[in-house]
Amino acid sequence: SVIQALEKVVSFNLEVEGFSVASGVRDQPLGDEETKQGAKNRAQAAFEAFHKKNGVEPDFSFGLEGGLDETITVCMAWMAVYGRRSKKVLDATRAPECSDYTIEDDITWGLSKTGSFVLPPRVIHLIRNEGMELGDADDAVFSRVKSKHGSGTVGILTKGIIDRSSYYEHAIVLAMTPWIRPDVYPKGMDEG
Repeated sequence: SVIQALEKVVSFNLEVEGFSVASGVRDQPLGDEETKQGAKNRAQAAFEAFHKKNGVEPDFSFGLEGGLDETITVCMAWMAVYGRRSKKVLDATRAPECSDYTIEDDITWGLSKTGSFVLPPRVIHLIRNEGMELGDADDAVFSRVKSKHGSGTVGILTKGIIDRSSYYEHAIVLAMTPWIRPDVYPKGMDEG
């Protein structure tokens, strides 16, 4: 989903490297704040892991974190983008009509949330009463294995019309708006 989003936004050759990093939140985050924090923690940790491995900072890093609302009935996810808005990067990402902007060398955040959907009652029951994570409850209800690494709950519920990757893709593009439209996000997005 990150690669598909980047191919739509960035006009230079991409070198993408994935890192398995901790979210710093519960395995099954609840609520917007915890889920968003997990995405931000992942983006920042991926940035630092890339820098440590390669000796240079990445242009940007991404953190994706799925979660549930506090009532444990609605599924959603937060996307975080973390990086600098250098001239090179803005030349490759900004919208063509965007000409009046300032190069900002400070670290910038981009944040966005996916659409949300109500989970089936049997999945909700397993999460609430058995303490399962969404992926495990999905596997139990739909007789699948490691669905959270495949099409996800959204995939099985929409007969594959929306899979986990496409579910995240639009939110990733929206999280990149400080790089696409630096004219209206002069300091990036608020960290909040």
